Amino acid sequence: MKGNKNTHGRRNLISGLLVMVVIVIVMLGWNAGESVDSWMNRSLQSASAESVSVKNNLPLVAMQELPPKAESIVTASPEVKLNSGTAQVSKVSTTYSAITAAKKASKTVYITFDDGPSDNTFNVLKILQQQGVKATFFVLGNQAKSHPELINAIWEQGHAIGNHTYNHNYHDLYSGFTEFWSQIKKTEEIVRGITGVRPQLIRAPGGTFDHFDNTYFNLLKQAGYIVTDWTVDSGDSKRKGVPASEILKESTADLKSSRVILLLHDGGGHQESVKALPDIIAGYKAAGYSFGLLDETVEPVQFRVSSKANSLGRVKPSEAWITSNIIPNAELFAPGKPLVLEVGKLETKLAPGEYTLQKGKYMVPLRAVIERLGGQISWDAGSRSGKIAWNGKDIIADVANKELLLNLPDHVQKINGASVEMIGGSIWVSLRELLETADHPPLNISVTEGERRVIAF
Repeated sequence: MKGNKNTHGRRNLISGLLVMVVIVIVMLGWNAGESVDSWMNRSLQSASAESVSVKNNLPLVAMQELPPKAESIVTASPEVKLNSGTAQVSKVSTTYSAITAAKKASKTVYITFDDGPSDNTFNVLKILQQQGVKATFFVLGNQAKSHPELINAIWEQGHAIGNHTYNHNYHDLYSGFTEFWSQIKKTEEIVRGITGVRPQLIRAPGGTFDHFDNTYFNLLKQAGYIVTDWTVDSGDSKRKGVPASEILKESTADLKSSRVILLLHDGGGHQESVKALPDIIAGYKAAGYSFGLLDETVEPVQFRVSSKANSLGRVKPSEAWITSNIIPNAELFAPGKPLVLEVGKLETKLAPGEYTLQKGKYMVPLRAVIERLGGQISWDAGSRSGKIAWNGKDIIADVANKELLLNLPDHVQKINGASVEMIGGSIWVSLRELLETADHPPLNISVTEGERRVIAF
């Protein structure tokens, strides 16, 4: 009997221990389950964040800029247990959202205006400033000459300026390349005189199709210019009085392309283009476009050469003309060091490309140097010479005879043979010979890592 009681006691003890073991196991299992779920959530969020940052090549802090929807996808609510399938869907969804955002961000529209500046340009600039948008203005030389304040406003507000020739006359421009060149250089000097910078961008009036042959394209490229057409025509110049609603429709007909170069006009008579501009900008913003400026880093859009353009039989400029005009012009846009001129108490700077170094001589554009150093210069077409008034000295730059003449009292002239050339419609001279003729001989010439400097008396 006593043995039975002991046996029964041992059984109860064992049963009790087994129950306790089961309870402990259950509790551990429950906690383990919670830990797994918690880890899955943390891992999922980490993996999703990592996948987004890797796809976009961004640091993880950039996740703060993702749309709230993408963030909510990877955040599990406490009541929901995430299995592996859910985790995979969440991760893919987040990555897809990030890719979609990246694609939207990669779309760029370049808004361009032709034929200005005019009275409409003021309102265009006001709208662009309100919208925080930059644009590219292809200006006409005759309009720039009449509205220098608008050219200055375009430049100061951070927009880009391109060259649209001087007078937009098709007959003159497309009768031969040298006339087109002459107008480009004339407008270039007008813009440079206002902004201090030469426009490198060129847009042909009416576009290059049916107008440019290979000579136009090749020589302008060789001279350092960038010719660009457009991908979307707003249609605001196809007839008079195109309404704003039609301009808006044409401008925003395709909002899927990754790159759009939009053609608009800000010349006289284009008030409807100004009226349509806010809605055009709003349409591109809603479609996820960013707004860019055309420059040398943007691949230009150029129409093909048509059979009509090739059949016009235009004569290519001579090799001598190309050598004296096209080849030196490329240096105007070449990278390099600025040339600083320190003459007396005045100092000015020629940007890389605004001077050349030939046979050990600095060759400089005469008008730019004289005007920036406080002098005046005028052109005498009859004698093909430049007349200079600078620091009490009267000097003549004679292109034909390659001379610099200093007018002295009693009608006496001091004649110095000099390097005087006509390049692209501008007189270029040897800097040393100019300074010596004007009684400002160079005192020191130096070259450092950052600049070239000439100090004169």
